[in-house]
Amino acid sequence: MGQDGAGRPLEILLVADDRGDARQIAQVLKQARLLNRLTVMADGEQVLALLQCTDDGARRPLPDLILLDRYLRHPDGGLLLRQIRSDPRNSRLPIVVLVAAGAIDEARSACDPYASDYIGKPLDLDQFLGAMQRIGHFWLSVVPVLNGLARASQQPVLFVGDESTAVQLVAELSPADKPGYVLDTVPTLAAALEVLPRQHHAAVLFDLDQSDSSGLTAVSTLAHSSGQMPLLVIGSSDDENFALATVQLGALDYVIKGRGDGACLARTLRYAMERRLVQEHLEFAASHDMATGLPNWRRFVEALRQLLPSVHRRGGEVAVLVVVLTGLGAVNQALGHEIGDLALEAAVGRMQRLVPEDTVLACTGNAAFALACAEIDAIGHASLLAEQLLDALRQPYRIDDHELYLGARIGMSLSPNDAADAAALLKCAETAVYQAGQRSIGSVDFYSPELNRHLQERLSLERELRHALLRNELDLDFQPIVDSGDRIVSAEALLRWNHPRRGRLAPDRFLALAEQSDLILLLGRWVLARAMQVAQSWSMLLPDPPSIAINVSARQLENGHLLADVEQAVAQSGLSPQRLELELTESVMQRAESRATLAALRELGISIAIDDFGTGFSSLSYLKAFPVDLLKIDRSFVTDATTDPRDAVIVRAIIAMAHILGIDVVAEGVETEHHRHVLCRLGCNRLQGFHIGRPESAERFATRLRQQAGSERPVLLGTDRR
Repeated sequence: MGQDGAGRPLEILLVADDRGDARQIAQVLKQARLLNRLTVMADGEQVLALLQCTDDGARRPLPDLILLDRYLRHPDGGLLLRQIRSDPRNSRLPIVVLVAAGAIDEARSACDPYASDYIGKPLDLDQFLGAMQRIGHFWLSVVPVLNGLARASQQPVLFVGDESTAVQLVAELSPADKPGYVLDTVPTLAAALEVLPRQHHAAVLFDLDQSDSSGLTAVSTLAHSSGQMPLLVIGSSDDENFALATVQLGALDYVIKGRGDGACLARTLRYAMERRLVQEHLEFAASHDMATGLPNWRRFVEALRQLLPSVHRRGGEVAVLVVVLTGLGAVNQALGHEIGDLALEAAVGRMQRLVPEDTVLACTGNAAFALACAEIDAIGHASLLAEQLLDALRQPYRIDDHELYLGARIGMSLSPNDAADAAALLKCAETAVYQAGQRSIGSVDFYSPELNRHLQERLSLERELRHALLRNELDLDFQPIVDSGDRIVSAEALLRWNHPRRGRLAPDRFLALAEQSDLILLLGRWVLARAMQVAQSWSMLLPDPPSIAINVSARQLENGHLLADVEQAVAQSGLSPQRLELELTESVMQRAESRATLAALRELGISIAIDDFGTGFSSLSYLKAFPVDLLKIDRSFVTDATTDPRDAVIVRAIIAMAHILGIDVVAEGVETEHHRHVLCRLGCNRLQGFHIGRPESAERFATRLRQQAGSERPVLLGTDRR
């Protein structure tokens, strides 16, 4: 291991006569990423000689930690442990005993007075880090950490006390020949409580003699507010019980004013700060995969365990995805682990870019990753994300001069359907990964057979929808919109899919799926181009042809290309912008960033309509702030307007309000002649519904327009319930 970290390496002595143990422990220490020097001894006599040697010029460095194999043969491991402890100089030396898995209780009964802790063989990183965290006095050694942790003396320290004491402390802590500490001084406890949440400090020095101190209560308050930050208390009392009480309340140490020199205080402060830095590193190492830097299996299960109850209370679902990379082994064998590590890093980067910001991506094993989607429609979001991950991970990787290809398979589980417990839910997803691997690389499987069928159908539908654009399977129907005189003034373009096996599909069968991916953008451009092309052909049938109304999704507006897409479709079709109406929902209209795009569209002469008005926010403020030309009253109000006085009042109020603002109103869901009559009496400008006319093909709609051109008063064809 490199020696480029700050300070000396951690001296670790392994006492074992099994070479396999030595290799395995060296690997674990490498994973822990502690700057260390490992010495292996197989002879107990050598160990005793090392520990008893007093010739400072000739001996090796004394160990900071001993890992002792209980089953050492010469001498017996238990006997050697007792011999080491018999020397008072070794009383505080941390000794961790290695025993067979499952034999820790037996070893504890035999060695408890002598051992610092126990670890079962084979040793793994979690066991090692756990043992280190349990050995409190171990950190009184200077244990430097890799990854560029700053030296303690270079970090700011918050001092709570008066300026004169601070000046004296700076002088004591900063001899002329050594770098000094940076002290930020606040005069009172109240001021410290304000500073702590806003500014980072490596430690806190608290003078109990400052003005608003209330003794131990102040220590408790400051310890609670400083969190994990080391707290040292300085006071005049030499009462040992008082000093112990400050430590019990959360202080790391208590220093008596005027006792000892500045070096003693500096050493105490340095130990406290370095111990915290090392502790933070070990806590990170215990909860993260050191190869990728991602949270590990344990951290993911803990996060999932906290997530599940809150989502279930809201009636939501949690889908867990397990992603297993394939092909890394071949890369390691052919090009070496360094290239393999870079490929792994690149793959993790691709996944991180796709995973939502509030979602934990964890590394749960060798080239295995896990994440959780918590949504009302968790299956839908997880399925879409799985497809995106597979697509991203299968793209070529350029590492140095090599072009590499990796694959992946994904398993998913759903809570509460598959399991309510976090670990069990993850296990279900891992089982589903195995199922996916049985089928093929690059596949996705749900743990539940029923959900898996649903998923496979969904993924199949998405693939087929992508092909539908290329195979000319999409089509448009047109539903007439008339004025109070029954003249067709507009038509709404409605997307249809002529599926080769499923038949003619309405948009409710596939648009929600398209909304979750970039498919909605492709479909939106196709609809704009096709609808305007058909609308332009109506100019050959009527001197005053109707407008065309086209629905626009939130994704199209948010994408930033809607204006350019509309301008291109207008130019290619030759349609006058005054004959184009774009329909958006209220939720889209609520977004302030939509204003500029909608204003630019209106400047072209295009009309903006709010679809399904009354079902969303229905805020009067955005009718004033946003450019709106048309309101389409939702059918839920129109249907009962003839029988429910309250709905009739709502419809009348919407119409009156819109007319005052200079906005035309379209009533959707006109199903009967009575509906038409009531709405006309209420002053509605335009009518749409089955009574007016059902959605129909471009050819049938053209026939309807020819009939209107050939008669003084058009005949309503909505009663033909074909």
